[in-house]
Amino acid sequence: MMKTFTKRISIMSLLLLTLLTLSCKEQEAAAADQLNNVDEVRAPRVIEIDGKAIVTWIDPYAADVQAVVVKDLQTGEAQTIESGVEKAVFEMPQNDASAYQFELKVVNKAQSISLGVIIRLVKNWAQQVHDAIDYHSTATPQQGLFFRNKPASQVNVFDIRKDDNISKLSSAVMQGVINQIQATCYLLWEDQHLNQLVDAGAPHTLVAGATASKNPGFASLYKKYRDQFKYLIVWDENESWSWSLAQMIAAQEKGIPVTATMKDFIEQELGLGSLQVMDIRGRWASKKDAYDWAIAQLAPHCHPTLCFSGGLRSDYKDNPWRLYDYAAASKGFVFWLDETNAADQTIMRSIFDKMNYPVGSSVMGYGMNENGDELNRFTNTHNVGFVVSDYYANGSYWCSFPGKAFQQRQGIAGDVQSGKIYVAISLSDGDNIQFDANSLYQIFKEDAHRGEVPLGVTLAAGLQELNPKLLEFYYQHRTPNEELTAGPSGFQFIYGDQYAQSGQYAEWLQMNSKWLQTAGFHTVHLWNTDEQMYFKQYMENSGVDLVLDGSDRTSTNGSAYKLVNGVVRADQGTHCRAEGDVYRDLMSVSPSPRRPIFHHIYLLTNYYGFEGKKVVLYERLIRELKRAEQDSPNTFEFMLPMDLAASIKEYVANGGIY
Repeated sequence: MMKTFTKRISIMSLLLLTLLTLSCKEQEAAAADQLNNVDEVRAPRVIEIDGKAIVTWIDPYAADVQAVVVKDLQTGEAQTIESGVEKAVFEMPQNDASAYQFELKVVNKAQSISLGVIIRLVKNWAQQVHDAIDYHSTATPQQGLFFRNKPASQVNVFDIRKDDNISKLSSAVMQGVINQIQATCYLLWEDQHLNQLVDAGAPHTLVAGATASKNPGFASLYKKYRDQFKYLIVWDENESWSWSLAQMIAAQEKGIPVTATMKDFIEQELGLGSLQVMDIRGRWASKKDAYDWAIAQLAPHCHPTLCFSGGLRSDYKDNPWRLYDYAAASKGFVFWLDETNAADQTIMRSIFDKMNYPVGSSVMGYGMNENGDELNRFTNTHNVGFVVSDYYANGSYWCSFPGKAFQQRQGIAGDVQSGKIYVAISLSDGDNIQFDANSLYQIFKEDAHRGEVPLGVTLAAGLQELNPKLLEFYYQHRTPNEELTAGPSGFQFIYGDQYAQSGQYAEWLQMNSKWLQTAGFHTVHLWNTDEQMYFKQYMENSGVDLVLDGSDRTSTNGSAYKLVNGVVRADQGTHCRAEGDVYRDLMSVSPSPRRPIFHHIYLLTNYYGFEGKKVVLYERLIRELKRAEQDSPNTFEFMLPMDLAASIKEYVANGGIY
């Protein structure tokens, strides 16, 4: 965070304050102060052009202005510019581009010199950038809640990118069954999956596609591993729930789930070998009968802390899910049921009563309804948190690496002042591990402007066991201007009000605090915890420095708890989807001449961060911040969420009202 220097506010800034400030008393104070600033420059600005710092301003209203002295605070060089010129140019070494500050003082004809106005280079959105510490932690990582297998010295990679989408479903379950003991199989769904192996330093062999009329990746996988399987399990696309049953049977009986069309392809081109055909079409009279059978026959052998909402969403033929390998490897109970439908609720209740999941158990995948998050309303009351993960590929491989704990530096307080707005910005959706493995990964790999804007990046604390290599990738490649934070609600996504109905909320909070600590996170987002008693309980037991509150309460009554036991609560803020949203949000915040204002903005990763498949996150954000800086100069200071929390705590400790 760049050190903020004491200075008076320019006339233009104060006119803006007069228009925006809500308090009549503050307007009066601003108007009074305005009269004393006629001897200062207006609209000061500095930008970088071709390696030079271009400083511009508007001369003050005073009639006796002779010159403006512009001083480069990094080098000490000063230039005296005659009244009316309103421009100074400085050489600016590239390696110092993020640190440049300039001071402008007005000299009148009597040689009196005004107080200085400090401005910073527009491209430097942070205050001082602090060095990151070694991310390796000696703490013991959390473990025991997710499926783990043994690593392999070499993994066989099969390219399924050119296969039919329906074939990819079979390949994913095959991969999971193969990897139940040792992670020897890996699938390329898209280009980046090979990049991730390289990033992890994982030895691998790319297996050539087999000769076949279609599905060369599946054909190669099938030919190599067919002898490890006992059955082809034929399921019915017209009975979509049969896909859930086929996955569970395949996981427990060494089967390959296939459609009738896939079965014919295998028989005609690849051969059955010793495989038997198990046709489950029409085996049960109804969906309820099928699940009743699974509860009786399969549930006793399912994973004790994992289940999967992993059926067939309506887009499965065009964009099939990728999580199925981890479901098969773990042998978790798989369902595809509507938590708002009475008949489906009855089935779900039977499943969860049978499994009797302990605190810390997870449902993975996504909910059946348009807002799949709402699955929390049922699962949370049965001790089960959400780990959203529908398009998370190769989970049965990545879970084989040893768990790892991490650490980040602590937040550092800035020198906050009245008349300033202190802003932190975060990227969304990191609680969803498919975002961690896909969109956020792409941003980290491709965005050349990372580090120019301080940004919190949400991730899943559960990655320390689920995929420690992926979490380490973010620690290895983050810049000092990035903070890794927890998405809602920590190591799992829960609705706090619902989870509290299980009677085990306090136990979940203790567990969550441990996972956050060993993931190295100081900031967490929290949604759907509207009951004040449960919200306060979360803050008291989170173990973090900052809770960013995105609950529905935020837009109505606010929270009574802003600082609890050293934990800061702040509104998560506006969800920004498109360019212009950040600027509008910033300009809607009124600075106060009496106190600093603290603010947070939430960027929706897949909307704000991409234009088609192209990463545009930082270039969009930088354009918006430049515009805000130009229209309201010297008003905004940007910092990481943990530094915002540290600044708030120090401000309150010094007697400030927050």
